[in-house]
Amino acid sequence: MKALFLIAEYKYARDVQGIFEKENIPCRFLLHGHGAADSEILDYLGLGDNKKITAVSFVADSAVIGLYKAFNSRLSLTEAGRGIAFTVPLSGASGTAFALNGTNAETEGKTEMAEIKHELIVTIVNRGGFETVKNAAKAAGARGGTLLHGLGLGGEEAAKFLGISIQPEKDIILIVVNRSDRETVMQNILNEAGILTENRGICFSLPVDSALGLAEKPLEIEDIVKPTAQG
Repeated sequence: MKALFLIAEYKYARDVQGIFEKENIPCRFLLHGHGAADSEILDYLGLGDNKKITAVSFVADSAVIGLYKAFNSRLSLTEAGRGIAFTVPLSGASGTAFALNGTNAETEGKTEMAEIKHELIVTIVNRGGFETVKNAAKAAGARGGTLLHGLGLGGEEAAKFLGISIQPEKDIILIVVNRSDRETVMQNILNEAGILTENRGICFSLPVDSALGLAEKPLEIEDIVKPTAQG
């Protein structure tokens, strides 16, 4: 079972919705976002400072290749500057999600992960901390990311526990990096926007086991999504 993320130009929102409907993926969420890359690397990731559609869905391993092919056909993600799609493995999901996607929880649980080459860094800071995170990540070698807006819950309890002021409005920044760069990027973000700064940030990473749109040269979809062995 995978969490699949797609980040593309907002004008493709209806195309994205149509792909999910055609591929019979019932569990999906469409979010508004903004790119975080500087203009000189816009062509590399397609994550410049403009409006983005961010789609999150939960799919079976067997559905990933079909979705990647559909994304590439409609959005040309293997071309520079068109956006990215990537998957994060899940260690568990509700029975309903498995049933909707036609998967078997026992079989999926035994799937071996492909070699991890990228990581998704998720940073949550007070509203307005986005620029600080963006600059810290860029200084550490990150090429881009996507900004989402959120609302923190339990702020009063956390404030009492930590002894600091916490505001509910949050900036959520998603950054995909090479795995070898993860620690450097995260450390730089925490130094500049961590919990002891005015941004009150937290940062965590998740493994990305396949990615479309990150390679410097086009790859075949089958080379991006490696077959997994069943136990």
